[in-house]
Amino acid sequence: MSIPGIIIAVTLHEYIKSLTAYKLGDTGIKNQGRLAFNPLKHMDILGSIFMLFFGYGWGNPVRFSPFSFTDRKKGMLIIFVMPFLFNILLGAVFFFAYRLFLTNLSLFTFLSHEALIIVAGILMRAAIFNISFAFFNLIPVYPLDGVHLVSAFAPMFGVKIAQREKILQILLAFFIIFGFADRVFGPLVRMTLGALIF
Repeated sequence: MSIPGIIIAVTLHEYIKSLTAYKLGDTGIKNQGRLAFNPLKHMDILGSIFMLFFGYGWGNPVRFSPFSFTDRKKGMLIIFVMPFLFNILLGAVFFFAYRLFLTNLSLFTFLSHEALIIVAGILMRAAIFNISFAFFNLIPVYPLDGVHLVSAFAPMFGVKIAQREKILQILLAFFIIFGFADRVFGPLVRMTLGALIF
């Protein structure tokens, strides 16, 4: 039940990031084949496994050139914000679909009890994965989006992060595996979902 949500969250996040960079002037994105809805272009094997088993992971990072933007800082900010907002929006859409499904079960009498549970589970997990993926990408550790924002607005700090990239990635893995990511971002996800209930 988790797999559809993971594929949708990661694929559309990376696609929106690629499309935004392309629209801002980085035409090299097109040559990477990232302007497509093909999950194989956007999914990272290890990142997807982490998402499936631990709830948090990453996609195949988009390689873009900030210097192709007219305003580098503004461009980096837009590229950072657009996928975040899109994942939140997608999470909201799936959450509303989940609630709509539960309040109209009488329309789905042709489905077995097990099928109803599966459909509800897919919709709810898709909502959770999209919202959690949006927040998790705020972390400034490659390959997550936060590192690009830091590099654009605090370049010296970005250099220090790049110099410690491998150790930070190992720490990020432990942060996910031992449940710290869920302790930090879980409340944000629940608070976001709670805000959508009205």
